[in-house]
Amino acid sequence: MGKITGLENVHQVPPKVRRMYAAVIQLIEEGADATGIRVSTITDRAGIGKGTAYEYFDSKEDIVACAVVYQIQRVFDWLENVLSEKKSFGDQLNFLLDAMSIQDGRKHAFLRFVNLLTDNSDFSRSVREKMEAEEFSQYLPVRVFGRILQRGVDRGELRADVPLEYLIYNIFSHLITYMMAVATENCFRVDSQMMRPLVYQGIMNEIGKTG
Repeated sequence: MGKITGLENVHQVPPKVRRMYAAVIQLIEEGADATGIRVSTITDRAGIGKGTAYEYFDSKEDIVACAVVYQIQRVFDWLENVLSEKKSFGDQLNFLLDAMSIQDGRKHAFLRFVNLLTDNSDFSRSVREKMEAEEFSQYLPVRVFGRILQRGVDRGELRADVPLEYLIYNIFSHLITYMMAVATENCFRVDSQMMRPLVYQGIMNEIGKTG
């Protein structure tokens, strides 16, 4: 296999590369600066030799950028499969809110990932360039949620009188608000559990089909 691009099918990534990706994501979740992670730190945690990393990647920046893109692909591939098994949009929404309400270090990692995707650094631009490639398009959050929400429209649960894009960004805005409340609960003394039913009802009031 040649050099890794970060756009391979998530189910066809070589095991050693998956281990490097897992090491990178763990380090970021633990608070490491994505641009400051050393190759030796990645390979030590992955349990492979440093030279192995360069069989697949040209640089440390490539490893970290591909790991971030892979994580996004993997999460949204898993999420679409799980949500597709739910019987109703209400069940899907409750699953998302339940998952977001779990208190662990990943909530703070979420904020770091948002920063990685939105700042103006060379590293962030490299990640965004990979996400703009056609190979990544099926994993775009907008497309994943679009497919899920379209099924809700087809079942008659969600509004069909507004563009699908409105449904997508409506739910995004509410879910990000709730995620922020959970992630900053201790710092800002926010009662996220009090907000949860309000977020659920806000989404249902705005995009749920009435009558």
